[in-house]
Amino acid sequence: MKTAPIGIALMLALALVGCSKKIDDSKVLATVDGTSITEKEYDEYLAARQLQQPPVTDKAKERQVVLDEMINRQVLARQAENDKLDQQPDVYYQLKRQRENVLARSVLRKYLNDAPITDEEVEKRYQQEVEKTHKTEYRARHILLKTEDEARAIIRQLQKGASFAALAKAKSTDVRSGREGGDLGWFNQGQMIPEFFDAVMKLKKGEMTTEPVKTEFGWHVIKVEDTRPLRTPPLDEVKSGVRQLVQQERIDKLVKELRDKAQVKINE
Repeated sequence: MKTAPIGIALMLALALVGCSKKIDDSKVLATVDGTSITEKEYDEYLAARQLQQPPVTDKAKERQVVLDEMINRQVLARQAENDKLDQQPDVYYQLKRQRENVLARSVLRKYLNDAPITDEEVEKRYQQEVEKTHKTEYRARHILLKTEDEARAIIRQLQKGASFAALAKAKSTDVRSGREGGDLGWFNQGQMIPEFFDAVMKLKKGEMTTEPVKTEFGWHVIKVEDTRPLRTPPLDEVKSGVRQLVQQERIDKLVKELRDKAQVKINE
């Protein structure tokens, strides 16, 4: 059985070990120069380790291998400290970042556990998303050009009867859609950048933009091929995603409150 590489799982496990000594009264499995490795530390380490490789069917063998691995890393870590490697800049900053990560996650975990997200909150947030979502889906083609003059030239050719699909294949700098004659498939609000979607909403089925549309990607000529009512997924289908959205909004609020209280100074 291969040992896990020294990486994130190791750092997380060591950080958890360091944070749990004062409250750990579980069975001592081994000692390294007088420092204990406890059952709780083993369980935490094993859980982190299994994020990188699957558990082993033979639990007795796994326990032996993992405990040996923990002892080996304790020995290596102690030698690193003796050699003052923890004071080298690259090691120091890695340890500092890992400590920050563990502490930050613990704050967020406590914050969310103290006030769990309710089903009522999720349903309310779902309704808000439904209400603000544009109720029409569009299928459109576009031709992307580098300059406004090129886009205007394409519009003139289309107004004279040129094939939109043929020009998209020949001229569009969006190679992926260009291969499909400029076809972007079906999309809704949020799937396209605002400037593009705003232009699409102004067009009826079969219509084309008569002025180039500028976005961060260049200049677009757009044609709406079809429209259809948007199917709004029921809450049961998207509940987990909405819950994550509520959770992220809570976290963003907490971070803002903490930053507002902190004395933050950014030196330009």
